[in-house]
Amino acid sequence: MGGPGPKAQAFRADVEMQLSGELPKWGPSIVIISLDTVNAETLALYGGIAETPNIAKLAARGVLVEQAISHFPETCLSHWSMLSGVLPEVHGNAPANRGSIYTGPTLVEIAGEAGYRSGGIIGGITLQDQACGLGRGFDHYDDRVPNNPRDFTRPADQVSKNAVSWIKQRPGPYVAFVHYFDAHFPYTPKAEYAAMYATGYSGSVTGSDVDLKPFRDGGQTPTAEQLAHIHSLYAAEITQLDAALGPLLDAIDLNNTIVVITADHGESFGHDYWFNHREGLWDQVIRVPLIIAGPGFESGVRIQDQVGLIDVAPTVLAAAGLPVDADMMGRDFRQQGQAVDVLSITDPWREQSAFSARSNTLKVLIDSHGQSGFDLVNDPQELAPFEMKNLDEHTQIYAQILKRYAPRQVSAPTAPELSPEREEQLRSLGYIAPER
Repeated sequence: MGGPGPKAQAFRADVEMQLSGELPKWGPSIVIISLDTVNAETLALYGGIAETPNIAKLAARGVLVEQAISHFPETCLSHWSMLSGVLPEVHGNAPANRGSIYTGPTLVEIAGEAGYRSGGIIGGITLQDQACGLGRGFDHYDDRVPNNPRDFTRPADQVSKNAVSWIKQRPGPYVAFVHYFDAHFPYTPKAEYAAMYATGYSGSVTGSDVDLKPFRDGGQTPTAEQLAHIHSLYAAEITQLDAALGPLLDAIDLNNTIVVITADHGESFGHDYWFNHREGLWDQVIRVPLIIAGPGFESGVRIQDQVGLIDVAPTVLAAAGLPVDADMMGRDFRQQGQAVDVLSITDPWREQSAFSARSNTLKVLIDSHGQSGFDLVNDPQELAPFEMKNLDEHTQIYAQILKRYAPRQVSAPTAPELSPEREEQLRSLGYIAPER
């Protein structure tokens, strides 16, 4: 992991003087909270069933983006894009290489150069530094998870506790990246939360790995009753996770901190693709929540225009008064300007890869079923595909973007050794794939 930038030494020397009021205040701190595998449409804030009072409270004090779109439906590369402001494939096969090949700076590295301290608190194995390399640039990267082949997750309440402890020890401005893995399958909420969304289902299917696997592998199709029950368990997981966010959100000074709540991707509960995400680009998979509050953001605003996750880094940096790297392809979405399509892909290092280009009203989708268009206004569930022409225009734009970033890429690093237990866990989650 990289250390602080060259301005950090002066920062440390000035902290006591700054706190005594003898120096101007630094810019606001930054907290980015990532809710792994949480789609927007399940949250009550977006018209769904899952109540999230802590997230709703933050949204009332800030900006809620109605159409926030992930560029990649897997954890590692989606977070690299979120923190760097460039599309996933620019980073290379980070899960296989255990790191990014892109040399451009992340939000964390830019803030570090300005004297910010940085801490990552990680809730699942897919973002462990040895598995993804996302610890680059952090001063502190707490990615310890249970050493159990069947346990992928550090519980949300422990993640919040560690994050609060780290934040309280920071005397000056900081960047905290806090990752929660609890909503990822299996869906096994506590009974009190499951009861909140109980459907009356009396069958034997639960949200366990064993019960979900036949559906996830495509061998079985759930009945309507099973689907409603399993989705209710997922909603209960999200409400339980929201409760665990409370201590962290309470510990943050919103008057001097920019807080982001979002997700790397969602989860599929339709389109014959069940309880999974890595091979789909339906809106259930790529439309995620995005709430930002704090200095530079109005209160109680709902933004209708779509935003890509690559827009998070430049928007937050600009709001904090920090420099935005010229190669970031995202934009400060607070500024009015011409809307651009959001480009998304599934893993290009697998045999079959899907591609989508999405606007506020239309989605172009290219996958193993062919090439289709969807009217997102009149067909938000994406159930009525229609024929599209000139799709090559979108793929050519995407190829040109990748070519433009080649000079800022290096050879793939030598992937560090993983323990057999971690390798099996990552394989079960689909994160170990061969290089193309």
